[in-house]
Amino acid sequence: MATLNDLRTKGGLLVTIVIALGLVAFLLGDLFSSGSIFGSRANRVGKINGKNIEYQEYLVQTEYVKNIYSSLYGSSAFDAAQYDAIYNEAWNDLVMANAFTPSFQKLGLTISDAEIVDMIQGGFLSPVITGFFSDPNTGVYSADVLRNFLAQVESNPMAYDLWNYIKKKAAEQRLISNFTTLVGAGFVANNVDVENSVAAANKASNGKIVVKPYYTIADSLIVSPTDAEVKKYYNAHKELFRQSTSRSVEYVVFNVEPSEADFAEAKEAVETLAEEFKAADNALQFAATTTHSSVDNRYYAEDKIAEEYKAYAFGRKKGELYGPVLKGNTYTMARISDIRNMPDEIGARHILLSFDQQELADSIYNALRKGAKFAELAEKYSLDGSAQNGGDLGRFAPEVMVPEFSNALIDAKLNEIVKVESQFGIHVAQLTFRSRPVRKAQVATITYDVVAGDATIQEAANEAAKFIAAANESDFATAAAEQGVAKRSARIRNTDRGVSGFDDARELVRWAYNNKVGKVSGAMEIDGDYVVATLTDIREEGYLPVAEAKSRILNQLRNEAKQAWVAEQVAGVATIEEAAEKLGVEVVDLEAVYGNANNVVGVGPDMKLVGALAAAEEGVLSAPVAGNYGVYVFSVTERTTAENATVEAEKVRLDSYQLYYLNERIDQALSEGAEIEDNRVKFF
Repeated sequence: MATLNDLRTKGGLLVTIVIALGLVAFLLGDLFSSGSIFGSRANRVGKINGKNIEYQEYLVQTEYVKNIYSSLYGSSAFDAAQYDAIYNEAWNDLVMANAFTPSFQKLGLTISDAEIVDMIQGGFLSPVITGFFSDPNTGVYSADVLRNFLAQVESNPMAYDLWNYIKKKAAEQRLISNFTTLVGAGFVANNVDVENSVAAANKASNGKIVVKPYYTIADSLIVSPTDAEVKKYYNAHKELFRQSTSRSVEYVVFNVEPSEADFAEAKEAVETLAEEFKAADNALQFAATTTHSSVDNRYYAEDKIAEEYKAYAFGRKKGELYGPVLKGNTYTMARISDIRNMPDEIGARHILLSFDQQELADSIYNALRKGAKFAELAEKYSLDGSAQNGGDLGRFAPEVMVPEFSNALIDAKLNEIVKVESQFGIHVAQLTFRSRPVRKAQVATITYDVVAGDATIQEAANEAAKFIAAANESDFATAAAEQGVAKRSARIRNTDRGVSGFDDARELVRWAYNNKVGKVSGAMEIDGDYVVATLTDIREEGYLPVAEAKSRILNQLRNEAKQAWVAEQVAGVATIEEAAEKLGVEVVDLEAVYGNANNVVGVGPDMKLVGALAAAEEGVLSAPVAGNYGVYVFSVTERTTAENATVEAEKVRLDSYQLYYLNERIDQALSEGAEIEDNRVKFF
């Protein structure tokens, strides 16, 4: 089981690999916190490639992934981030099975048994395999680590399930990689693109320009667009108004902060705790059982210890209690737990055995003390990945290893053999190096957070209840104004977890997707505060309605009308100076504007203008050009060239640019093709 334990320490790596394999990144809340489910539609968590995904099917998949994670972590007690990863992976598995894999199969893309073998032990190893089975000390893939794990697969059900999971992920990764390679072969710049790009990079325009900003042209000077024109523009540019599922909410927050009474109560408790801390025989043990944060058991030299602790560890305040000191809402106090001479760095090698191998450990210990070769015994018996290096762990700071292991080595003589147990098993170890010992201190620190008491919490809850009653009686905005609370707003996607400063606002997200516009929520406890919300807008996947897009369209049509107005004003003018006089603006010099520029000096960033300048005929006054911020009239007086780019270099750049966005484009195309409808937010 030692190798399985080694894999468990790579939980963070697993999450990275699993999420990287998913082509669609979805965040969701606690699936199991929703209440009863009524009706088939209410029981549906989504749709993938035309198939309805029912609650039970998704539940089965999440349970499968949870079991895998339990094997990996050695525990079924997961934190919020781990649950998010589990729920994500379960959904991605369903997307892969119902959409991506069938599509790949239609293309003839499959992973054969021979390719799976090659991924595991051939010349083209899967990154999933090399990621899982790496030496914990070097981070480099180790075939021995893989062999040690495979030796457990037949006899250990957890290892068996985990191995099948790893093979599945490796096959999926290879399938996606093959598809990406296939598509990527077509992502190359053609000769026309390369030639145009080289010309743009090497040719610059000089001249003069006048700019008439849109805002300086009064709307009264143009004919207002009609509703028919708005509708015509909408139909012609409908893709500009595509929208994803979202909800808009307004909400108020009733902060639950400690009151003066809470601070007074905390001060009294801290003063009592400080006296007990002073009298405690074992400062570190006392701190570990009373602190509100984790305990740091490391040792620090004088030049590395926190400044506020120096005098207490190495100076005139030795033995005294630091604090209690209040900063914000947290009291801190500290005592020096231990001072000892110890090295900054040690070197060691070890043989790791399981707890049921006590007799073997004693035998190896005695053999090594009598002169047996350490490397040979390590390679033969050690369950650790360092076995292939003769058990050598290299040099390391003592605090990076578990305390039992490090302490045994620190107290040992150079080259002495020691036997010690840790959470990983039995270590038979030898100290191979020790740097010059320096004086170090271990600081036992206690933090005590001042929190809101029951009376304070109840007061905030009462304020929230009072607001809810007022909002239901009149309206949300009026209630906020009368009660003097700030009204906030947010647009929420169905994949959001945090909302406007709240790390975990899943309750608010779930509420928004299960209510109607105008509804006022109850008091929701979010990140320790009370939140009351109202739903102001519902947007479903599809296109923004014409009425809601109207303001954007009107702005665009007015700008087009203002371009026509500018054209009328400069009709018949022969020079840029005449155009400036007609428009009441100044002439601006254009200097070295290359065709691939992002910005025009003296004007600003406007790619429409850059393109118009590059295409303009030299010596001819241009027609008015409608840009992003205004209307331009210009004259290119001179063109200059420079060797900024070559055909060869530009082809490499364009190809690289295409490939840089390849995964993103494939992700988008596959996701859109799968027609994924995600309603899991309703089951938070």
